[in-house]
Amino acid sequence: FKALDSWAKALYDPNLCIMCERCVTTCKDNVGENNLKATKADLHAPDKFKDSMSKDAFSVWSRKQKGIISFVGSVPCYDCGECIAVCPVGALSYKDFAYTANAWELKKIHSTCSHCSAGCLISYDVRHFDTLGEESKIFRVLNDFYHNPICGAGRFAFDVSSSPKGSANLKEAQNALKECEAVRIGGDITNEEAFLIERLRKKLDFKIYNQEAYHFQQFLKVLGEIKRPSIEEIKTSNLVVTIGSSIKTENPLVRYAINNALKLNKASLIAMHPIKDNALVNLCRSSFCITHEVGAEEILLGMLLKMLNIESVALKSLEDSKQSIVDEAALKALEEERKKALEQAEQGCSIGENKEEDKTEAATPKEENQEENKTEVKEEKIEVPTKTTYLLLEEAGINLETYEKILALLQKSNNTLLVVGEEIYSHKQAHNIAKMLRLLAQKSAIKPILIPPSANALGIASICKLSEEVFEHEKIVGIRAKGDFTINSDDRVFGKDAVSGVDFILPSLNQLEGTITNIEGRVLPLKPALRFEGYDLSDIMQGFGFVEENLTECTHKLPTEAGFKAIEFDHLTNYFTNDRVNHRGYLLGTSHFENSAKEHEKTECEPIKPLKEKIAFNAYLKYPETQFNNATHKSENLQLKAGVYVSKAFLKKLNKEVGQNITLTKEEEELTGVLYLDESLDQEVFVISPSLLTNHSNFFREGVFDSVDLKEQA
Repeated sequence: FKALDSWAKALYDPNLCIMCERCVTTCKDNVGENNLKATKADLHAPDKFKDSMSKDAFSVWSRKQKGIISFVGSVPCYDCGECIAVCPVGALSYKDFAYTANAWELKKIHSTCSHCSAGCLISYDVRHFDTLGEESKIFRVLNDFYHNPICGAGRFAFDVSSSPKGSANLKEAQNALKECEAVRIGGDITNEEAFLIERLRKKLDFKIYNQEAYHFQQFLKVLGEIKRPSIEEIKTSNLVVTIGSSIKTENPLVRYAINNALKLNKASLIAMHPIKDNALVNLCRSSFCITHEVGAEEILLGMLLKMLNIESVALKSLEDSKQSIVDEAALKALEEERKKALEQAEQGCSIGENKEEDKTEAATPKEENQEENKTEVKEEKIEVPTKTTYLLLEEAGINLETYEKILALLQKSNNTLLVVGEEIYSHKQAHNIAKMLRLLAQKSAIKPILIPPSANALGIASICKLSEEVFEHEKIVGIRAKGDFTINSDDRVFGKDAVSGVDFILPSLNQLEGTITNIEGRVLPLKPALRFEGYDLSDIMQGFGFVEENLTECTHKLPTEAGFKAIEFDHLTNYFTNDRVNHRGYLLGTSHFENSAKEHEKTECEPIKPLKEKIAFNAYLKYPETQFNNATHKSENLQLKAGVYVSKAFLKKLNKEVGQNITLTKEEEELTGVLYLDESLDQEVFVISPSLLTNHSNFFREGVFDSVDLKEQA
């Protein structure tokens, strides 16, 4: 008997294992880790069986006895479970699901994951939980691993939903909307909810706030309509360049696709970010991580334009910073050649002098000739070789060696993809960066892919007219976000009381029908896995004269000028075929962003602004790998929690332990969170989860990088 083993959320029974090694392959080629390996079991096949068993049966039995899947990772594995999905015999299973329900009793409900902008296809396994069959429970979430791996949030953060009874104070919610000056919306509201809110804005003339989606919308207005590469196109690229993005946390599916390209297509990765991520470094030998200065993204994009010989006014300041430096390697090679030539000349003289038969006949001419050659070698002037470098790039953290390596990879690749992360949209020079990116897309073969900052940021930006939140004292209603009057899910973990205090309860995204728009610009359907008997946003809107009785009556009414199609919700499909064709929802058409971009195109790009001074930071605003929003934050299934993450060396320097509370201060404001370890981090930096901040916090006012102080505990 082989002993059971477990890692992360997986339970491994080696007695059921057929050693197909699917789990090993998917861990390496899909997820980008090397945590699993087929190792030798501490067992043996008795020799006496050789005589009583047939040869084939004995060899298979011997291999099964000797082989076992082991966790060999150097760092712990958290919240993954892709190895569970690929196991064909149930040797790997979800440990919290074991012995809780019979698989044949579970009803499968195909839906879309709403935690990040990937919008992965998932299947809820649901069954009644009480004797009357009224209370249902999601027991597990599955995915079709042939087409679409999912992250830990999609697989395990299914335990959070809204209280099924909902709220009865419909009039109170309607009055709050009548009296408010602004509505703050969450980044995960559905397209239908965004449509209703925008229609109400036109009627009541309030402002709509969502800071992340606002920056994204402004960026799209300048960038315009560019072809959105699919996830499959990432897998077939030769070179992937990332800028302004922490790929590991922003969009796991993009990270998986990049890993596919590296492992299966022999591609290269250039990841440019102020914080080095060892998880990306360890993906492959061809992963090249560049740590640059904060705010240098505009300069880096200018560098790419320069390398691709794209002319632009933006490059004027880059050209002005051009300088020549001595090419040390070439100079050393020339000196070695000169030295070798001198040695050969001297050797030639020596040989000539030793030849006795030539001394009497041609001594004088020979000596003169050798002396002339020697003099020529000595007097030959060496032209000092030089290289061109740019001071602007040096200040941004790109030295000549790095520049040449990036240039070589760009010239070598015939299928390059540029991943633009959410930190670009809130950049101080975002307007100019968008213009430069449009130029790059128009005049080169590089395909840009934009990572939306939240699950439905692309849908929200396409439908709503957003305003910038200036943190004035206003009466604000929050819809799937915090406000003076909050209309949101109350985040109830199954079998427990709700943990979020809200004024009006909305169904969570696993309790309603609607659509979201993912990173590919694909409109995808959400299906309810759990019952909800209360009111939703369409019921609130009926108090303002709107006739829709449920959200799905808005699906075919979504604005066509934003690229949506007049397709009813019930006609939306959500599946892949065996030939890998995607039949999920539909792709957005041409939107109004292109008209706006053409207006902005009439004015030239501005010259790239040099970095006035280096921005020192010791704090970075980012969720850990499987945390995205309130639902994941409240989930009890996830192992990675929201908090303050530090590197192993920094943890030791702080003289603290994992699990302790830590308090950081800025301008007399305090922020307290639980301390956790990030194994992929090297720098002395606090990685702070956004859920720890308040709406009007002094932390991270200028961006996702900041300097904070550590409050000493009494």
